[in-house]
Amino acid sequence: MADDLEHQEPPRPLRISDAERDRAIEQLQTALGEGRISLAELDKRLSLVYSADTRPEIDAVMADLPAARPLEALEVHRVKSIARIHGRWEVPAFLTVGCYDALIRLDFRQASIGHPAVRIDLSAAKSIVRLQLPPGASVSAHGLAVHKGLIRNRVADRSGLPGGTEFMITGHLTKALLFLR
Repeated sequence: MADDLEHQEPPRPLRISDAERDRAIEQLQTALGEGRISLAELDKRLSLVYSADTRPEIDAVMADLPAARPLEALEVHRVKSIARIHGRWEVPAFLTVGCYDALIRLDFRQASIGHPAVRIDLSAAKSIVRLQLPPGASVSAHGLAVHKGLIRNRVADRSGLPGGTEFMITGHLTKALLFLR
């Protein structure tokens, strides 16, 4: 087992999305407007941003500038309807999900997650909630109260392994189903 961990390749850097590239460009333009960089420096850095493929490449361009304000929270509320978030999207550190007689699907597999942990406060009644987690993620639903509901956890326990995002789910399920994949 120890040999398996020693021979594992380090995780590959995440590729950046168009939205992340756009945020970096906005941050550079703000830095120009604040007098932090010159017009020549802006041109040089924009070329690097446009040619970047991964997050570390973007981080290197932005390293000496103040960080842009991150997305702090996301709220998803549905009553007798469907909500689906999938593809490339930025995941905040805190999500609030509330639903009644609804179907919620959150797919984190292609999402950009810039922090080691994501907390989800879930309030679901007579609903189905499906969370598709990225490879290497771990999940804890110990803070979730269940009344006449079901949690189906198909996520392998990877707690303690480096590099994976930890998803912590709190709140309550009432006559609802939570599927974790």
